[in-house]
Amino acid sequence: MKISEIKLKIILGLLLIPFSLIGQEANWFVFQLENIKIDFPTEEVYQLDTIVKGVRINQLYTQIGISTLIIQKLPAESSTKDKDLSSLPYNYESLIEYYEGVIDGVKNSSKAEKEEIKLGELIGYKSIIYNDIEKPIMESRTFLAGNDLIMLSIYNPAKELNDIKETFFSSVNLDGLDSLEQYTGKSKAYRQGYVFGKLFFYAILGIGIFFLIRKLRKKK
Repeated sequence: MKISEIKLKIILGLLLIPFSLIGQEANWFVFQLENIKIDFPTEEVYQLDTIVKGVRINQLYTQIGISTLIIQKLPAESSTKDKDLSSLPYNYESLIEYYEGVIDGVKNSSKAEKEEIKLGELIGYKSIIYNDIEKPIMESRTFLAGNDLIMLSIYNPAKELNDIKETFFSSVNLDGLDSLEQYTGKSKAYRQGYVFGKLFFYAILGIGIFFLIRKLRKKK
């Protein structure tokens, strides 16, 4: 047998291994992404921890056939030193608006189905994104908790993986997160007022220092 034929058989064998999970009961394995627990239907799980445009993205992923199962954790907003300037949701309406912004930000398609879901007391979002021919290219579950945004996704969700998909999505455990609070931000009006208030305070402080220095000079 030629070496090229041997290589071809090895490659085909490796490609067929993930498909063996389809149509039969999978063995599930618990993995941990920092303080998040999640089950994968295989031990062949990989981690990617990188920084994109100054934002740290930490994720676990595996591939089954043409489908990719992935969990991502990233900051819910760009870091701000002043919590009173946080633009995170401050009520139910702004939370839903935040989720819709996340979904609109990741979709590259003409259509997306969106549905509110719950995980314990957490309000989350389910989304299915389609391409131009209305074929689903990604199905996700998105949850905001404290300053963490958690996204569980399946790219190219094959119909044969429906059972695996549901088990994967429902296995996530977020109890170890630093906070499960979803309303930690301030309204836009509050943030604008806060900024002007600080400017006003510093202006008054500056005037006070000016007159204090002037008074001390007169005494000399």
